[in-house]
Amino acid sequence: MQVVEIVFEELKRQGLVFSGRDFSEDWLGMEGSYFRAVRTRHRTASVRAMATCAAKLKRRAEVLGRSSMPQVQAQADNCNSLADRCLSEVLTACESRP
Repeated sequence: MQVVEIVFEELKRQGLVFSGRDFSEDWLGMEGSYFRAVRTRHRTASVRAMATCAAKLKRRAEVLGRSSMPQVQAQADNCNSLADRCLSEVLTACESRP
């Protein structure tokens, strides 16, 4: 499973997205059908989409991290972990370019 799919499934589990269209538009900064195309064509998500997703996850983690509630802190840690995975994908893609 690709990182973008893992992020989608986790955000869906948390109730932050309800469809691939929501995820494409709100978290990847792409058109509504983008995630579906990546998934069905077994393509890698673009560097731009992954960087956008990482930035949004980091911002969410920052906001959640201000809470003193353990459950909210756990969500912040999860968002940071997902963001780091997205950034790792970005770096790998950039390293493989000539």
